[in-house]
Amino acid sequence: MTNAQFGVVMEIRRGRAIVMTPQGAFERIKLGLPANVGDMVTLPVPTFASHRLRVRSTVASVAAAVVICAGLLHAIFIAPPKVEAYAFVSLDMSPSVSLDLSDHMTVLDVHGLNAAGKKLAKSLHVDGDKLSTAIQLVVHNTVQEGMLPANDTIIVAAAGADAHTDASAIEAQATSDVHSALKAVGTSVAEKANVYSMDVSSSVWNEAMKQDVSPGKYATYLLANEVGVPISLADITSSNIQMVLAQVYDLQTGKSQLNSGDYSKVASIVGTTVSSTSSTGGR
Repeated sequence: MTNAQFGVVMEIRRGRAIVMTPQGAFERIKLGLPANVGDMVTLPVPTFASHRLRVRSTVASVAAAVVICAGLLHAIFIAPPKVEAYAFVSLDMSPSVSLDLSDHMTVLDVHGLNAAGKKLAKSLHVDGDKLSTAIQLVVHNTVQEGMLPANDTIIVAAAGADAHTDASAIEAQATSDVHSALKAVGTSVAEKANVYSMDVSSSVWNEAMKQDVSPGKYATYLLANEVGVPISLADITSSNIQMVLAQVYDLQTGKSQLNSGDYSKVASIVGTTVSSTSSTGGR
């Protein structure tokens, strides 16, 4: 019985060959007979040198595995795949911002929708925070920077990421969070703010983003034009939104005339206008 082992020639250079053993290791041997790549050759008795080569090969394999694992860990923990938004909420004041939300109502990202909103968004670090926490910071920072004039209007808009998401509950939660944030600020300016809310379709939200305008202002513009109030999108500001909505209400246009196309949910703001304008003393 012989203890000879055989290996496959992988490379030949200057009378020496790199041979792969049955165990998957690589050894450098001196060829005693002519051979070609792919031939089976007899392996000599292991020496210190060949052992060292096997150790180096093993170390190289381990190093390669470490690099691969490190890359995977970086992809998973350091740079995880971007989570798709489940819903969106915008707060429209002097600064206009929007929040991308997960299905757990935590913030994925914040965007400024006008010059003041972009400045405010840069100062916010709310990724991963609850919606209520983010709204509290938005309102607090807006008041602290003097960007919420007395009797100013805040429009809260919510939308699902697609047509299958019901945004009405998200709208209700966001509106409640805004009222809570205003109470927490406690200034007379904040207490006099007029809060309107609406849930809009995903198509209306997406079109507002294309127009580079807040969904609240864009929905108000659509509603006004639908009932015949002559106003351009550029003319709608947080200071005159209440007046525009009052004009819409004064036309006494029924909601049934608005419930068509992509603008059906926008009509819900008319109902809000009734209570808001009554509490502030008229239209």
